[in-house]
Order: sequence, then C-alpha cells, then structure tokens
Amino acid sequence: MIILSNLSEKSQLPSFFGMAFQLIFILLIFALVLYLSYYFTKFIAGAKIKNMRRANMKVIETISIGFNNLHIVQVNKQYFLLSSSKEGIRMLAELDKDGIQIEDIEPSFDKYFKNKIKETKGGKYEK
Repeated sequence: MIILSNLSEKSQLPSFFGMAFQLIFILLIFALVLYLSYYFTKFIAGAKIKNMRRANMKVIETISIGFNNLHIVQVNKQYFLLSSSKEGIRMLAELDKDGIQIEDIEPSFDKYFKNKIKETKGGKYEK
C-alpha cells in the first residue's frame, strides 16, 4: 500500500490527492464486488429455479417446524406429505387432490405489477 510505504518514510507525508485517489479506488473496487456478487447470486438463483421445475415432480409447499420441514410434493398426479430432518426423509401420507389448495405463486413481482398497471387507469384505481 502506498499509504504504509509513505508513512514509513519520515521525510515524506502522504499527499491529500494520493489519499483521495486511494479512497476512490477502494470504493470503486468495493462497488464492483457488490455488483458482481448481486448478479452472480441472481444467476445461481435462476439456475436453481430452472432445476426445480420438472414435468413430473414439483414441490408444492414447504413449511419449517423447528429443525424439521414438511413438504407437499406432487409426483405425476399423486400428492405426498413428506417430512425432512437431520435423520432423513420420511413419507407421512398420500394426500387427495381435493384436500389440497394449490395457488400459483410467481417468484417475482412482475405479474403483480402487470396486474396493478392494468387495474390503474388514468392514475385512479378502478375495481
């Protein structure tokens, strides 16, 4: 680092412009790391969602209860209630389709905002 090397030499003090340049450079590197981590995280999440969407199997709903999780899983046209914990995964029951309420939940807000734009006309909310 330039600051440390300049401080070790007692004859020269670091200049204001040199220190300002170093501060701006460090802030730019920090912003670049934040930017890259944001887009890398979005990329990984998108790949994960694509892997979870299969034609024959879907996780309909998951709820966490302490260290255990309950999952409703659809395999073809059958529904199962599964429990997962540190000890493993167990099938608790086979469920009827009539007893399950399935809601189509989008992972993003795009659908929500598109509906709000359609509902709003001229700046006034219409029912």
